[in-house]
Amino acid sequence: MRIPADFPGDPAFGGAERTFPTAPSGDCHIPHRPSIAFGRIPPQIVAEVLAGRRLGRNWLRLCAWMAGAAAIYGAVCGMWNGALLAGYVAIKLPLALLLTSAFTVALSWLLAALLGLPLRFGQVAALTFLALASGALLLASLTPVAALFTLAAPSPDEHARTAHNLLYLMHTVFVAACGLAGTGVLWRAMRDLPAPRRTLRAVYFAWVLAYAAVGSEVAWALRPFVGSVYEPVVFLRHDALRGNVFEFVFTDIVPHLLRTID
Repeated sequence: MRIPADFPGDPAFGGAERTFPTAPSGDCHIPHRPSIAFGRIPPQIVAEVLAGRRLGRNWLRLCAWMAGAAAIYGAVCGMWNGALLAGYVAIKLPLALLLTSAFTVALSWLLAALLGLPLRFGQVAALTFLALASGALLLASLTPVAALFTLAAPSPDEHARTAHNLLYLMHTVFVAACGLAGTGVLWRAMRDLPAPRRTLRAVYFAWVLAYAAVGSEVAWALRPFVGSVYEPVVFLRHDALRGNVFEFVFTDIVPHLLRTID
């Protein structure tokens, strides 16, 4: 195809003649691509999950990435109280994500069906881990920042309660923000599903509420993650099922920090 004469590359303008390849005759197959580049999650995996293909293999891959990334951040989260807690949290943070998924996947599948989005159970499981893996990879990228603040904090003792509370809030905010970002990846994937946007939005918000409610309770039951300035290092607390994370933050950590500022 010859370029038009009024194009600057035309010989009439002193430039060399330029040609562009033309499309071959016949139908041209254009492979489907998701509407977004999914960062570190290969787009091909997202496309296969949305199409309901290779769900078992893709679920295992997402699970492995999620567990590895969460273990990296978990080791840094627990290292303020020493190597033993760092090792414990490297196990417990991936476990918290796995349990959250296990406790919510059936509910998520039922909610999707009730709201008019009949997905296969395997698709729901893979989409759940798409969100968790994306959030965990982002969380792992914050490991240097978390390590810097952890190493700069004073040693854990009875006089370091303020440092403990600040580290606890930092990790809580990091995990919550990365989890929310992971659900953002989930939403952008769900937009390629063949369903009305209103239905997709309803299912998405129902899933996010389920993840938040279950995930916060699972994490609370698996504490400690940062450790305590009063309690010895243990894998699980004897009162693991007593209280909840919101009560602890708003009745213990925040009031103490406010008194410190005053």
